[in-house]
Amino acid sequence: MSRLPTATDNRDGQAELERRLRGRVQAMLTYAELAVDPRPLTGLLQQTAEALGPDSPLALLVEYTVEELLSRSRSVTDSVRVWDDLHVRADAALDPRDTTLMSIKALHARYARLSGGPADRDAAVQSYEVEWRRRLAILGARANRTSTAHANLATALRERGRPGDLHRACVIARQEIAVRRDAWGPENSFLWTAQVILAHCLLKAADRVERPEPGQDQSAEPTAGHELPAAPGGAGTGPASADGLEDYPRVAANDLARPAAELIAEGRELAAAVAAARRDRFGTASGATLRAQLVHAYGSLLAGEPAAAADEIRYVLATNRRVGANLDPGSPELLLARALLSTGLAAGGVGLDDALAQARAAVEARLERYPAGTERVAEAERFEAEARRLIHQAPRPGASADPFPTAAGG
Repeated sequence: MSRLPTATDNRDGQAELERRLRGRVQAMLTYAELAVDPRPLTGLLQQTAEALGPDSPLALLVEYTVEELLSRSRSVTDSVRVWDDLHVRADAALDPRDTTLMSIKALHARYARLSGGPADRDAAVQSYEVEWRRRLAILGARANRTSTAHANLATALRERGRPGDLHRACVIARQEIAVRRDAWGPENSFLWTAQVILAHCLLKAADRVERPEPGQDQSAEPTAGHELPAAPGGAGTGPASADGLEDYPRVAANDLARPAAELIAEGRELAAAVAAARRDRFGTASGATLRAQLVHAYGSLLAGEPAAAADEIRYVLATNRRVGANLDPGSPELLLARALLSTGLAAGGVGLDDALAQARAAVEARLERYPAGTERVAEAERFEAEARRLIHQAPRPGASADPFPTAAGG
């Protein structure tokens, strides 16, 4: 007579099923990441959700990966809805220390940042701030996930661009460079990411000095030192607090008080070094390599070399068309349009039609990805309108022209 299954048998069977699924998931996650293809994971997601539940840690891990890969190409509006739902479910189902929850929170904040205007950027900065401090308290400053959240905060601050934001973004980037060099060494690509973030922040700061944005009060930027603001919920406010902030080096220098030429030179040098290192490590077609080259091209433009910048951006665009790297839609075209506008105005009108074509391409690329009326679309539209105005007023051949026309870019 056969023995009836016991509760222990059922638990053992469930544990064995979960072990097998976890092994398959780990193998398929690696493949999907390398191939940038979520399709092999969709069937596995259904199987995992049916076996363990849709809000089980393993099912949420697979769903996170599928949605992250899909979000690279679909509209931001669709992605925002997905990440809002996934964030609510994961927050309710997963332990606060679960790394999948940390990843979902990061993507939720990212698409909130990309989805709209100033209010959305404020919300994104706050989300990144809260998540960074949460990881800092749980994992410490040296954990790679804490470093990622800290760097995300710097990027969100740079993009929001309120008085004081660029200064703090530069400070965070310098802190991350110091922490990452000490924890992982000078040849680690994690360090290179922080160096590119600093380069971009320095160049953005220099760009504002050269052509302040309307309403931008340069005097509102801090002029000395830096103290971290109070954490949400009343946590410590400075490097001497007991919540992990003391693990970051103090950055007393104010990059925004330096001459623009110094900022451009340092930013350009950092971007060039990272681009070279990434070419050697990951190849010329890597998305990370191409993004570093775009930051270097931005530096060349600000250094008064728009033709060299245009050549580098055209190379990045051509490579991206061939390999489909995960570049921000419209950003290379916008930077190229700005470089072509500078060279065209200086040359008495040569190539200005190409500049307008690239400006229009930037608007169209952003409209394909971002909702109309969002800041990213508005930035490209402002540039196109300003470029048309400047071209209409362009001097005759031989006349002088401003090498840094007042238009959005970078």
